[in-house]
Amino acid sequence: MRIAILSDIHSNLEALEAALAASDSLGADAVHCLGDIVGYGASPNECVQLIRERAVVCLAGNHDHAAVNLLDAGGFNEDARRAVSWTAHALTSDSVSYLRALPMTHLVRDVLYVHAAPSEPEAWDYILRIDDARYEFDQATARLCFFGHTHRQVAYEARDGHVGLVGRPEFSAADGARYLVNVGSVGQPRDGDPRAAFTLYSEEEESVRFVRVEYDIEKAARRIAEAGLPELLALRLHLGR
Repeated sequence: MRIAILSDIHSNLEALEAALAASDSLGADAVHCLGDIVGYGASPNECVQLIRERAVVCLAGNHDHAAVNLLDAGGFNEDARRAVSWTAHALTSDSVSYLRALPMTHLVRDVLYVHAAPSEPEAWDYILRIDDARYEFDQATARLCFFGHTHRQVAYEARDGHVGLVGRPEFSAADGARYLVNVGSVGQPRDGDPRAAFTLYSEEEESVRFVRVEYDIEKAARRIAEAGLPELLALRLHLGR
């Protein structure tokens, strides 16, 4: 089975639609979402509805929890807090019910899906450096872990006592190795590439492919401006930062 793994959509409908269309064209059999469907962007209900229709697995992200009062947004930056407040008022009761019921993790045999760091998902910790990855490998036992949260596509490999970056946009799992794979952000990439990001995973081949997709950034940014959300949230879509 080929699985399109999406994360950090952040209410960006244009990016989500483009990512789903690309996953279909690449022959994905299923869609998994690692959370943060909402936050930052101006189309929260539309994104929730589309994920409900398409994703066979969907997990909770910190912005999802904040928007439905399951997490205090006091630790967010000012723009993120404003977006959480706007989103909380914009969400329909059906969207709220869906987001509140999302699980934190999903485990299939030795493959783990989670939004943030797998050692303590509810802490919403970030995996940003080799040392972070090394700690997570020490804590976890899964052969493959797919996560999001940092908005940057990257893969870490642990093999023969060494932890390092994979450094390739497409690879197959090596015998005796374990992997932490950040699938990237659909709706707000922060790696300098503004295109929507997701990951394609083949269960049979144990192969991972990072995918980038063009989408209508102008339209998504215009929605943010029209909603009265912070200007920076529209600008960073163009910058990929």
